Amino acid sequence: MSVDGYFPRPEQAAQITAALSPDPIFGDPAGLFLAAPRRTGKSSFLRRDLVPLLQEQGHRPIYVDLWEDKAADPGQLLADTLADDLGQLASRGQKALGALPFNAISVGGLSVRLRDGAPRSATLSQALLEIGQRSGQDVVLIIDEAQHALQTSAGLDAMFALKAARDAMNQAPQGPRLYLVFTGSHRDKLAALVIDHKAPFFGARVQDFPRLGRDYTDALVAAVNPRLAANNQLDPQDVAQAFALLAHRPEKLTEVIREHALGDSGSAGLHQTVTQRANALRRQVWQQHESDYGALNDLQRAILRVIIQDGAQFAPFTSATRDRLTQSLGTEPTGARIQKALDGLRNTGIVWRPQRGVYALEDQDMRNWLQAGLQHNHPETPDSEPSEKGDDPDPQVKG
Repeated sequence: MSVDGYFPRPEQAAQITAALSPDPIFGDPAGLFLAAPRRTGKSSFLRRDLVPLLQEQGHRPIYVDLWEDKAADPGQLLADTLADDLGQLASRGQKALGALPFNAISVGGLSVRLRDGAPRSATLSQALLEIGQRSGQDVVLIIDEAQHALQTSAGLDAMFALKAARDAMNQAPQGPRLYLVFTGSHRDKLAALVIDHKAPFFGARVQDFPRLGRDYTDALVAAVNPRLAANNQLDPQDVAQAFALLAHRPEKLTEVIREHALGDSGSAGLHQTVTQRANALRRQVWQQHESDYGALNDLQRAILRVIIQDGAQFAPFTSATRDRLTQSLGTEPTGARIQKALDGLRNTGIVWRPQRGVYALEDQDMRNWLQAGLQHNHPETPDSEPSEKGDDPDPQVKG
């Protein structure tokens, strides 16, 4: 574990790198689609483990986070990133990328200018091929929070362009290849890129991105215990259990250790919290879910439960879905009411839907929160009283 608390995962980086191969059996030539909840260390792993290993093995990794600038169009972010990489490849003897056969990169009506002169735009495919040829390396494009590309026309165009670039470069008899790594904070969201024949990467599969586990918590305990008194040592099992309750979020675990293990009660405080106040510990992650869910009307809650049960297969207006909603509510909702309820869920930030594609939960952890409540026979909110708010025909939308 590094001084700043980062836990390297070289084995996982090696596994992903090995999958970037044209081999149809042992590789994933269609691209890797890896899903993991936010704040579980995914982006740090990409930057600090995967990118360095790819460079070490002779690849040309290009990383772009579509969540980094929420106001920017995803297509623009991709074009800007490729332009920056081309700039880094310009040799010292070249002026302003003068040797390039184009002076701009265009994506779905958006473009980024590389240099002055008569307009000669390149597509994403042409820009990626140029990067591969000029570097003499296979290109690995890593797109973090890739599902955001579906929210704009330019972003969607970029996804189809990347598929075309992948096919063109990887099916050529020689020359640089293109490998794609997409990550997302929610499996159902990322599935919008692959789930049907109209999706840009139809046929690819979404995999779970492995979360940090016992090896991480043991390393954390080993780093902290030498700085504690002999009679105040952290118990590895307590820390591992707390980490699981906190949905494997390193930042939350750090907060809990500071509060419950390094406070007045010492390590005994953490043990008591884990063994006797587990729900309270879990609620540190789930507090916002309780608040959001409590503000929903009955129809929105019923729809939310169906979304959680069906995942990426959720279809709001089918007869089967209406039957389930009727069974839950005691009355059949009209299509207009269902649409209004869905719009309210999107406006509150609970449900996500791109410009095209499926509905999905904005925060995957809400699924775990609601399912925990159902398991404890509290179908409304875990460890809290059910809300009495009815199906208001004009529900308030929270800001």
